[in-house]
Amino acid sequence: MKVEVQDLRVLRAVADSGSLAGAARALGVHQAAVTRRVQHLERVTGLVVLHRDHRGAYLTGAGRLLLRCADELLPRIDRLLAAGSPGGTPGPAAERLRIGAVPSSALPLVTARAQALFPSAVIELRTVTGAYREPVGDSGPDDSGAALLSLFRLQRLDLAVVRHSAVLGGPLPDLLDSAVLAEENLLVGTGEGHRLARRPSVALADLEGERCLLAGGRRHAVLRRHFTAAVRRADVGVGLHWAPDEAEAAAIACAVRGVLPAYPFPAPAAGVVYVPLSDAVTRHELLLVWPSDGPAAAWAPRLADTVRAAYPGAAYPGWAG
Repeated sequence: MKVEVQDLRVLRAVADSGSLAGAARALGVHQAAVTRRVQHLERVTGLVVLHRDHRGAYLTGAGRLLLRCADELLPRIDRLLAAGSPGGTPGPAAERLRIGAVPSSALPLVTARAQALFPSAVIELRTVTGAYREPVGDSGPDDSGAALLSLFRLQRLDLAVVRHSAVLGGPLPDLLDSAVLAEENLLVGTGEGHRLARRPSVALADLEGERCLLAGGRRHAVLRRHFTAAVRRADVGVGLHWAPDEAEAAAIACAVRGVLPAYPFPAPAAGVVYVPLSDAVTRHELLLVWPSDGPAAAWAPRLADTVRAAYPGAAYPGWAG
């Protein structure tokens, strides 16, 4: 018996999800099929590749070594399969299309258009952290662009939806291609009785002295960095206050007549009115990103075109709730 390609795909899915059940969901198969693949891999290699306990499944040292080999081999196999696919335009691997994304209201549209383009592909969504380039102080850019590039180099992603600002950060790495899905500005939400409510737009200078509520957690880390960098650049004095989640942040903002920074388009909250910020430092692009030398280069621009035509944020700025 020999190691099979699907054994390696299962190993990667388990490593990504941290459990056999999560790997099964990502691959669109039953958990028993994942278990059989892991058992087959361990049997033919003579290695224990996974450690299992009540918290999930974790790669052993041997499993991590095997995974590094898999990450080198699988992309080459996928490119070979794509090159031989009918129809002339290579698509993603038959089993999956891996899309990384920052939290964005455009994501459902991206996944829907991708599924329409490749009906047989199972779409896997993965959180992209550090996908917004912000300088560290004024000394130079951080390595978030490089971190994004590393995800592609490790073949963890086929596409990514990210936010990018030329004002607060540098260009994306040369080895990545991108297409603009929308140009957007940060929003601020206020209670209906707030002095800034119902304006067509608000400048950062209008926030001088305001209490700004920011939701905690990893999901909102990019928004926090963007907003705090913007007010720092504009030299605006605001009071920053923290809440554990969006709902509590909105409730406190209404109770204390504060403001609630947000990316378009936030989930509706009763009593909260959103208006766009007008400053250049709050402007950013929502990008679809892919490796310039990868298989997605053949079809990602077409996907971006269909998303841009349908996404309401493409008409931004000028949205007031």
